[in-house]
Amino acid sequence: MPGGALGGSRTHRGSGVMLQFVCMLLGAVVLTGTALAADPAEQKSMPEADTHRGGQPPPTLQEVLAAALHRSPYQQVLEAQRTQAQALTAHGDRLLGDVPALALLYRTDQVGSDDGLREYDAAVELPLWRWGQRHAAQAVATHATQLLAGSEEAWRLTVAGEVRESIWEVALRQNNLVLARQEWQATEATERDVAKRVGLGELAQTDLMLARTDTLTRKGAYLRAEAEVLHAQQRYATLTGLERLPRKRGEQVSERATIVAEHPLLAQAQAGVAEARARLDAIRQKATGNPQLLLGGKHERAAIGEDYNDSLQLGLRLPFGTHAYSGADIAAVQRDYAEAAAERDQLVRELGLALHEAEHNLETTQAALDIAVEQNQIAQEHLRLAKIAFSVGEFDLVGFLRVQNIAFAAQRSEQELRIMRQLAVARYNQAVGILP
Repeated sequence: MPGGALGGSRTHRGSGVMLQFVCMLLGAVVLTGTALAADPAEQKSMPEADTHRGGQPPPTLQEVLAAALHRSPYQQVLEAQRTQAQALTAHGDRLLGDVPALALLYRTDQVGSDDGLREYDAAVELPLWRWGQRHAAQAVATHATQLLAGSEEAWRLTVAGEVRESIWEVALRQNNLVLARQEWQATEATERDVAKRVGLGELAQTDLMLARTDTLTRKGAYLRAEAEVLHAQQRYATLTGLERLPRKRGEQVSERATIVAEHPLLAQAQAGVAEARARLDAIRQKATGNPQLLLGGKHERAAIGEDYNDSLQLGLRLPFGTHAYSGADIAAVQRDYAEAAAERDQLVRELGLALHEAEHNLETTQAALDIAVEQNQIAQEHLRLAKIAFSVGEFDLVGFLRVQNIAFAAQRSEQELRIMRQLAVARYNQAVGILP
């Protein structure tokens, strides 16, 4: 008959059977035969990444990155930078150092003596390059082109980091959803077993209430996990325009162990410093102005009745201003150069710290995974023995649910750490500047 104690069972056995059960539990510590598969892709609870939909294979990791790059709003910045580099190149290739001008002059004495003086002047002003000025302008164009290339590589790496984070976030959420469904189904099975045994009078009604509460808790966790999957998938779709994860999303740890000069972010920063330095040299060359070559003609007469005379004009205009007249412009570019150099030096520090954190995170995640694997082995064996003991009445429901929850947590921890290790590898490769 059912008893009144919460979660209590009225079935009792001899002390010898209980001692035997305790020994079985202790023996579970050294058992490893019931461990989960080493690769999460082999687990039934892990989401499948290579399931075909509509006959189309899932994308590769490189295809996902290409899709994200295609959707990136930063492309318009790169296009503007490309246009600027082309314009600077065209400027350095021109024969003239600045914009040519047309000068027109008309003179008359109609408001004065009115003797019939008429004079018409027309000339073209051609700005010439100073010595070294054209070379400085061409250097600006060259460094602007190099900065564009560096910006493109840095952009690819930045988007690759977003893709890596998004992919593993979806994978983690999908894995949590599968585990939440499994846990919900397991608690439902426990509830059905308890209901059956309550009907037979082996367990108390309060045990059924406890089992039902546990089932509802797991159902709520499943619904929350489902919502988290939808949010993560929406972020992934917004980033890439795709719905499916790549078939093979895991990466190998890069052999690169330091921040090299070819690192896309560092190369971009260094190119920015060189471009700012080239602009500073160019503006110093241009500070005193460009000499002007004047070519023109004159059509004139001195008085009424005289013939018009035509003549050719050739002149040279030499500015003699000093840097004091362009000091503000030079100072502005000097500030740009100083800021670019400071940002590069700060980036070197940040990249070094990021690499250190990535190395440490990879090591600690691997160590935690090794521990979680063994803990899960123990927890699953403990759960197996607890199920046997509960079925024969040697274990009450409260104790069984406690063991079951520990087993759920151990399985979840191991599988999450397997995904987190893959994410740690991706973050390490990101830190050293390796594209997928």
